[in-house]
Amino acid sequence: MSSMILLDSILKQQKTGYPQYSDDEFFEHFCADNILLNYDLSHEEIEAGVVDGPKDAGIDCAYVFINRNRLTEDFDFSGLKQPVDIELVAIQAKNQDTFKEAPINQLSSSLPLLLDADQSQEKLEALFKPQVVQIFQTFIEAMRRLAGEFPKVTIRIFYCCKGTEPNDVMRAKAASLITTLKGKYPNVDFTFLGAQDLYERSGRQKRLVKELPVAGSPLSGANSYIALCTLANYIKFISDDDGAILTRIFESNVRAYQGEVEVNKEIAESLRSPTSGVDFWWLNNGVTIVADQAQFMNNRLAIENPVIVNGLQTSHELHNYATDLPQADPRMVLVRVIVETDRAKRDEIIRATNRQTAIKHSSFRATEPIHKEIEDYLLTIGFFYDRRKNLYKREGKPAEKIISIDRLAQGVLSVLKKEPHTARARPTTAIKDEADYRSIFATDKNTHPLEMYGNVVQMLVAVENHFRSIATPENQVHRNNMRFHVLMALSWTLNGDKTLPAQRIRQLDLSLTTPKLLQSVTDWVFAEFDSAGPEDRTAKDGAFTQRLMNNWSPEKTKPV
Repeated sequence: MSSMILLDSILKQQKTGYPQYSDDEFFEHFCADNILLNYDLSHEEIEAGVVDGPKDAGIDCAYVFINRNRLTEDFDFSGLKQPVDIELVAIQAKNQDTFKEAPINQLSSSLPLLLDADQSQEKLEALFKPQVVQIFQTFIEAMRRLAGEFPKVTIRIFYCCKGTEPNDVMRAKAASLITTLKGKYPNVDFTFLGAQDLYERSGRQKRLVKELPVAGSPLSGANSYIALCTLANYIKFISDDDGAILTRIFESNVRAYQGEVEVNKEIAESLRSPTSGVDFWWLNNGVTIVADQAQFMNNRLAIENPVIVNGLQTSHELHNYATDLPQADPRMVLVRVIVETDRAKRDEIIRATNRQTAIKHSSFRATEPIHKEIEDYLLTIGFFYDRRKNLYKREGKPAEKIISIDRLAQGVLSVLKKEPHTARARPTTAIKDEADYRSIFATDKNTHPLEMYGNVVQMLVAVENHFRSIATPENQVHRNNMRFHVLMALSWTLNGDKTLPAQRIRQLDLSLTTPKLLQSVTDWVFAEFDSAGPEDRTAKDGAFTQRLMNNWSPEKTKPV
């Protein structure tokens, strides 16, 4: 009972950041966030996997990961090389005081169907909601696409509630489901998470302390240490309790593992075929870690909230080598630990330590002055620009007030560039092209005033809140697809004209964005979507955007 009281207290505290959610909705989000802590998902990424509702197959949240990166519609498969891990995570989160048999029964009947590669999408959508089917179909398609890389495929099922322990019958049913699925998928596990488990997991959200055993006494200076540690100890440092790589400790803006590029082949070769008398750290630049605090004691560095800002490729190659690491391997890796909480100084460290590495310039975009200026400006109007992924989430800022770089870029694409179809089709890669990026985040304040970004953010949040207020199972396909198209049409309506340069966007009177106006704009866009064919591919097609431009006039979206 005490664990339930403690969990309820945590839920009550954290829900203040989610006023838009009901208690049941927040419990789903809370459980997914805790389960996927080491995947370092943002609020919007977690929300993207929430599938609860009628015909949900007994699944409240579902996610597919490839090498710990969430599989999105514009996921880049081109750089993936062995080893490849594909994971499906299915979560059932019930805001109830006890575990019950019915949810397990529902999973036992739905999962074998959803995971049957021979089932057609049409047949499955007659039984389950399209959003659920789509996630499982992308999982199966990813396996087919990556079959040549011989991936390790894992299915992880979670049942969460505020109870204590499931009874023997429930455990037996979960075991039976595992046995059924293992006929086709060897790596399947089913985990029950009760009040005590969820409470303990929640304590890891904001503060992560990792210990790193080192050789001898490290060199130390002002808020810094330089030390050597064994390969085995470093691999353990960058791994979670299950031995998987700990994604959350890698700086989000230099996180992309480069696969089998030449430098990684050289690292791998030096690990597997060492030269006699030559230590690993002699041949490698090592790793740089930025932390909130660090302390040396008893031959260990205790590091609070470590972030690896340089040494990503080395870290991944070491982790890939873990299963082949000989016992008592004496080789070392060089580690630098810098205690620095100032964001500007962290940016400088990231740039300086990566200057000699083959990382694309786009990886450092979050450190550019324009993003710091946007962050500072958005703070003045009550929003938190998350250029350091999940920084504000860990600080407990309200979820609806946190704006990621990708989300802002999608908003500007829709309003300034009139490309909501691009924003919908390429949610994570829309700004990878340098020309596209510079057209959205230009440094010239005459062409791209900071107030423009502020107005785009406020309109986007207004649209998202409106969509949440009108949410029904019947209009889900519209809400999934039309967010950015409605945003574009809203900006035209506020302006009274489709001609909308950046300086005009900054001048829009947002006080006119009433619920009645939002409903009028939404109704018109949804109607156009219905006429064009309410499907994902329509929303991603520039022809539909052109249709909106051709058919729109001010009177069509003004409230009656």
